Amino acid sequence: MNRRVVFHRVFVLSLVLFAVAAAQAGDPQRGRQIYIDRCAGCHGLTGSPTMAAVPAFSRGEGVMKPDHELLAFIKRGKGVMPSYYGLLTEMEIRDTLAYIRTLF
Repeated sequence: MNRRVVFHRVFVLSLVLFAVAAAQAGDPQRGRQIYIDRCAGCHGLTGSPTMAAVPAFSRGEGVMKPDHELLAFIKRGKGVMPSYYGLLTEMEIRDTLAYIRTLF
């Protein structure tokens, strides 16, 4: 196989992978309203928590983990953090996570 064919295949594969990643990424604009409605009561409008033992998103607490870990945590909840499984769609959770990442 010559270099040109290899380059072409790698290029096409990278475009496909980029498209898949972009399709899975959330929209922070849509996530903002969900955050205000569902999260700001504990995590604060700007990511500074309103209660003890809640991560401060504005300081990067709780948002430095990979998306798959945070998505799983949001779905199942823990302690005072409620589960959003069945309350928010997968895309709504991704949108909210995208917005949360803008707070840091």
